[in-house]
Amino acid sequence: MKLNKKFNLLLITSAIFLMASACSKPSHEEPTNKKADNHIALISDINGIKDNSLNQSAWNGLKDYGTKNDLPEGNKSYNYFVPKDPKNYQTTINEALDKNFSTIIGVGYTLKPNIIKAAKNNPKKNFVVIDAHTPKLKNLTGISFKNQEGAYLAGVAAAYTTKSQTVGIVLGQNSKEMTAFKSGFIQGVRATSHKLHRHIKVVSQTVGNFSDTNKAHDIAQEMYNKKTDVIFQAAGKSGRGVFKAAEEINQARPVGQKVWVIGSDEDQAKLGDYLAKGGQPSNFTLTSVIKSADLAVEDIANQTANGKFPGGKNLSYGLKNKGISLVQGNLSYHTWIKVQKAKQKIIEGKIKVEKD
Repeated sequence: MKLNKKFNLLLITSAIFLMASACSKPSHEEPTNKKADNHIALISDINGIKDNSLNQSAWNGLKDYGTKNDLPEGNKSYNYFVPKDPKNYQTTINEALDKNFSTIIGVGYTLKPNIIKAAKNNPKKNFVVIDAHTPKLKNLTGISFKNQEGAYLAGVAAAYTTKSQTVGIVLGQNSKEMTAFKSGFIQGVRATSHKLHRHIKVVSQTVGNFSDTNKAHDIAQEMYNKKTDVIFQAAGKSGRGVFKAAEEINQARPVGQKVWVIGSDEDQAKLGDYLAKGGQPSNFTLTSVIKSADLAVEDIANQTANGKFPGGKNLSYGLKNKGISLVQGNLSYHTWIKVQKAKQKIIEGKIKVEKD
């Protein structure tokens, strides 16, 4: 009898162990599968994903999403497509659709008309435009950034740094988005110059596109030759021409007499590395206004995977929700403190930055 009781007890214990083991095994119905089925294509503009700007930031966000969810890069999970010409935007979007991607993300407002057209023609697919406001369609989302807020801080930084009392801004092309950069920058410079009791001149010029580095170089060179010593570039890939012009000038000068560039979209510090006259290594990227497209893309990828694609909505990112920021870079400690104070006042609504 005692033997039978022990045997029965052993059977019960074994059964409990097996049940516990079964419960502890991961279920294949978990959100991991949803994320594996969430096929996302990122369509850059013609400058590609290594532009040290918005395209690269957006792609980094999609890669972060893939890495965190153990998804392989490629056409069965997530990938990128680069049009060779603006005329090929629609063809490139269609190529991604033909490969059965469920969510299409277009980077930059130049893709907006094509993404809207694709969204209307493909109601069962999800579409996103980065850096643009979009109409209310159930399968379309716009992600925009408060460019004027970051540009205001760039204006504060430029005004506290300039020695020549002349600063400049080089824009990609004429648009509402670019106007926000210009307006914010000028407002930041003027507010700071008023505090400093100085007259600081702002010069501005537009390249006409986001890929003509030669034209941007010539514009910046002319500005520097007319005593501008800080230029804020908001010109996408064209902005590399501004960095090139600054490097040419700085290489012929002692390190203490450099001209500066303020970067945009990503931290562009490495683009400012150079050797000053005499061979001394230095850097002329004063600071960078960062537009966190990476965080926005990763966020929307996660929402979509969880069945919560924010269709019909326009999501806005600014200083308050950390979608816009400015790095300390080569700013003096005094200037950095002033920038932080201006940032807090914008967040609290004590400074209202105009878009136009």
